[in-house]
Amino acid sequence: MNPNDVSNKEELVKFLNTLRNDLTNNITGWENPNLESFLEAMEAWLTDCEYNSNSPTWSLFATSLLAGKAYE
Repeated sequence: MNPNDVSNKEELVKFLNTLRNDLTNNITGWENPNLESFLEAMEAWLTDCEYNSNSPTWSLFATSLLAGKAYE
């Protein structure tokens, strides 16, 4: 599951499916297994990341979703 490989909508849908399956099958590997902590981690990661473009990419969105899994 590499968010850098996501470059279009279809790949993001596959990425989301993989992420959801990972949560279902590996919840103990998730730092943020509920929606509130997941969204808080995504927000924190986006605040801390050094992405400076006004044109976000599919890959950036996928990376922020993956950050929601474990970012503190």
